[in-house]
Amino acid sequence: MPPYFSIEMAFPYKFFYPSLVRDLYDMVFSKFPFKSGYWNSEGESLEEIIVWNQRLLEKRFRLGFYEPAQNNYKQVLLLSNLYSEMRLFWMYTEDEIRASIIIPEYDVLVDEDIWTFDAAKIEPIKNLCEHLWTESPVEHIQTCLEMDGGPISMNKIKKGSQPSIRPISIVRDEDFEKMGEFHSSIEVISIKRSGFLFINRNHLAEV
Repeated sequence: MPPYFSIEMAFPYKFFYPSLVRDLYDMVFSKFPFKSGYWNSEGESLEEIIVWNQRLLEKRFRLGFYEPAQNNYKQVLLLSNLYSEMRLFWMYTEDEIRASIIIPEYDVLVDEDIWTFDAAKIEPIKNLCEHLWTESPVEHIQTCLEMDGGPISMNKIKKGSQPSIRPISIVRDEDFEKMGEFHSSIEVISIKRSGFLFINRNHLAEV
């Protein structure tokens, strides 16, 4: 299994509502259509996957250490002509809902040694993130590489920690105001719904 690049979306549980799973899927599928279920949902219909994941989020489900993995949230594959694999899954942790989209790192990186991304492969991801930010109650969007420590927790960001920007991220303006000075390579852009988009220009390359 290759190392994965990830898009990490965080929602406070207080924003949970009865059609959250369906609505987020619709937003993502408008850019990258549904292909199929994956692994524990292979062969299942999209409706079955939606109902399952919505029910688990209602229960604030977290898979137990010795619990069969088949009981976990069901994953979906997305259609894309840019990436060899694109997978979406859910997680609940500490009063926070997370939705993650993962793509093999070799699909987006130009140089794995210095974390340089293909700008043309990141542009559709940036567009998706801005769309999700505008249309959903997501509170933070971060991008990460598998070995860089993962996304920064929602609580830390609210206290002023900078998000993971590998190579983009979006946070609320009220959280941005608590953050210290960013590296000169980080472009900061004000966007809709009182958000700030960060782009690390040093990590992007035109191919």
